Amino acid sequence: MKTIGLSLILVSFFMSVAVSASINKAVMLKQHGLSKEAKVELIEVIFGKSNDVEKAQAYYILGTIAFEENRLGVALDSWRVLSKEYPNSKQAKLVKDRIDEISGIVDWSTRELIENSVALSYLRHGDFWSKGKEDEYVIDLIWIPKVEAAIKWYDKVIKEYPKSPAARVAYQEKMKTLLGWEEPGLFGRDKYGIRTDYAFDKYMAQLLETFEKFKDDFPNTSSLQAFRYQIAQAYWGHKDWAKTREWLNLIIREGGKGESFYTDLAQRRLKKVEY
Repeated sequence: MKTIGLSLILVSFFMSVAVSASINKAVMLKQHGLSKEAKVELIEVIFGKSNDVEKAQAYYILGTIAFEENRLGVALDSWRVLSKEYPNSKQAKLVKDRIDEISGIVDWSTRELIENSVALSYLRHGDFWSKGKEDEYVIDLIWIPKVEAAIKWYDKVIKEYPKSPAARVAYQEKMKTLLGWEEPGLFGRDKYGIRTDYAFDKYMAQLLETFEKFKDDFPNTSSLQAFRYQIAQAYWGHKDWAKTREWLNLIIREGGKGESFYTDLAQRRLKKVEY
């Protein structure tokens, strides 16, 4: 299951609250890919002499790490304990509306949540006779508007966590979605976003609007030039030479006096725009 900027959400949340040295250490370990060590540190917080605030934070991070590792049952278990033991904590309020949502994703037969050995043995007997069944839910996506479905969730992040690191990631993923992609389909290759010729104007308008909001919320982010070039390239692929030149020249102007990868690239493309 793909997650969107969960590490960034985690960091942005803990920047806004008081945290202990152990919690800070766990967050740093997680940032550097040392999830195993981070989990050990957090478990020590829970079973040590830490206060309730720190223990609530530890349960929250443990659940987040498990979620990122696609261990949804463990994530649910951690967040349920958090909600039960520390119901008034900031972390419990964060996960309150997510527990039921995630419960709908987790398979009812998740073994890690089953403690009754007799019930577990019955499940294994059933599994013996139904080995051919799917272990994960199959979702038929035919006729589902993927671009709109994806944008809904990116917009929720932008709305609920405005100007946060998570919102920055959501903006970028939303623009990548609008830029489109191709994948094998029943009758050739299916196209999405602005790669769908008949919907180019529709998605380009959304892309331009999203870019302006992204620029307003994150004026100093380093990815602005990259997205300007993607927009120029989209116009180029659509054979709109005037708009292509407009965006290429904008890249050069925004680059200032210094030279960068994208200003150099824009100058090179300007030498040959028309096919």
